[in-house]
Amino acid sequence: MYLESFNQLAITEGIISDGQIIDNTKFVSAITTLLKKAHGKPIKDRMVVSVLPESNTFIKVITVPVVEEKKFPEAINEEIEKHIPLEIDEIYLDWQPLKKTTSATRLLVGAAPKQIVDNYVVALDACGLTISALEIEAAAIIRTLITKETNGATMLIDFGAMRTGLALYDHGSIQLTVSLPISGNRITKTIAQKLNLDWDKAEKAKIVCGLDPQKCEGALLKILVENINSLITEIKKTATFYQANFENPRPVSEIILCGGGANFSSIDEVLSEQLKVAIKIGNPLENVVMRNRAQIPAKEALSYTTAIGLAIRAAQNKI
Repeated sequence: MYLESFNQLAITEGIISDGQIIDNTKFVSAITTLLKKAHGKPIKDRMVVSVLPESNTFIKVITVPVVEEKKFPEAINEEIEKHIPLEIDEIYLDWQPLKKTTSATRLLVGAAPKQIVDNYVVALDACGLTISALEIEAAAIIRTLITKETNGATMLIDFGAMRTGLALYDHGSIQLTVSLPISGNRITKTIAQKLNLDWDKAEKAKIVCGLDPQKCEGALLKILVENINSLITEIKKTATFYQANFENPRPVSEIILCGGGANFSSIDEVLSEQLKVAIKIGNPLENVVMRNRAQIPAKEALSYTTAIGLAIRAAQNKI
C-alpha cells in the first residue's frame, strides 16, 4: 500500500463538539485548506471514506434466529433495540455476518443516529466530496493496527486530543467499544492547573516530561496519578465486562496504544506495570510504503492511525 498524500490541521474550538459539526462554514473551510495544502501528490479525487464520531456510534455483536431472507432486517431490528438507547427509526444500521449455524446467525452490527450521519453527508458534500462509505472509527483503527491473530483478545486504546476510545477485538471482529475518561486536552489542563502554567507551557511540559520518573523529577507522574488511575480502572472494568457478558471471550493478551496521545512518554510502561499485560505502541505505517514526496514524520504517525485505516479501505475497494 503506497502513501501518496497526507496532511493534518488542528480544528479550532467551536467547529466540532462531541463529534457533531457545529459550524458548517468553518468546517468546510478547514477541509478545503487540508486538501489544498496536502503534502505529496496533489489530491484531485473527490471520493472519500469518512469516519463517524465514536462517541455517537454504537457497535454490538448480536445473535438472531435463522429466518427467511426478507425477514432478516426485521429480526436484526428487533434484537438491536435491546442494546441501543435510540429508536430504530432514529438510526442507520449496517451489519456483517460473523458465524452462522443451523439455528442462529451471529452478526457485528454498527449503528449511528440519522441526525449525525446526515449532518456529515451535508457537510462533506459542501466540501465538494462524494462519500463512498461512512465507517465507525474503531473499524478503521483495527484495519490499520491488527496484522495477525493473537492467542487472546486485543484491546486498542486511541488517545485523542478531545476523547479517548477503547475497542476490544477478539475472534476476528470488534466485540465492543467504550469511551474513556481521559484525553490529551484533559491532561494538558490538569498540568496547567497543578503547575500554574499557561496552555502552551503545559503542552511543552507534557511532551518533554511525560510519565517518565527520570524526567522533571517525576512531577507529571505525581500530578496525573488520578487521571491514570481512572484510565486503569476503566480498562479493567471493560475487560471484566467482556469476560462476563460475551460468548467465548478470551483473556486480553495485548493492549495496543495509538492516537497522538500515545506519544506521551512512558505511558506504555506505566500501564503495563499496573495492568500486568503486554502493551505496545501501535505502528500505523507498518503496512504502508511512503513515497519520496509523502513522508509522515515518525513522531506524527500515530495521529494518522484512523485516517490510514480509512485510506486502506478506500484502496482495497478501489473507490
